[in-house]
Amino acid sequence: MFRLLALCLLLAVGTLHAQEEEPQGPLYYTIEPDIITNYQNSGQSLGYVRVSIDLMLESADKMPLVEQHIPLLRDAINNLLAEQNRQEIRSLAVRNQIAKLGLERLNDLLLKETGDTPIRRLMFTKFLYQ
Repeated sequence: MFRLLALCLLLAVGTLHAQEEEPQGPLYYTIEPDIITNYQNSGQSLGYVRVSIDLMLESADKMPLVEQHIPLLRDAINNLLAEQNRQEIRSLAVRNQIAKLGLERLNDLLLKETGDTPIRRLMFTKFLYQ
C-alpha cells in the first residue's frame, strides 16, 4: 500500500514539473500601444498610419530580450513607416514588403544590441491609414 502511494506521489510531482516548463516553439508578442506616425502624402500635406504589430518570436526565452528593447524597436518601425509615401502605404503588396523590411531591421538592431535575432516574423494585425 505504501509503495502504491509513493508511486502515485512521484507520478503527480513529475506531471506538475512537466507542466511548469515553458512552452516549446514560437511565441507571439504584441507591441502595445499601437504605433501612429505620419507619412508623405501628396503635396505639402501629411497622411497618418496607425498599426498594430505582433512579433513571432523563436521561443519563450526570447521574450525578455524583446521586451527590454521595445523602445528601440518601436522607433525603428516608426521610422520605416514614415519613409513610405501614400501609394506605398495603400498597396497591399508593398505593405507585405514593409513587414519583411521591418523584420530585417528589427533583427539587425537586436543583433547589434544583444548578439541574437529572436524575431521570426512581423505581422501587421491592424493597418489603418488616412
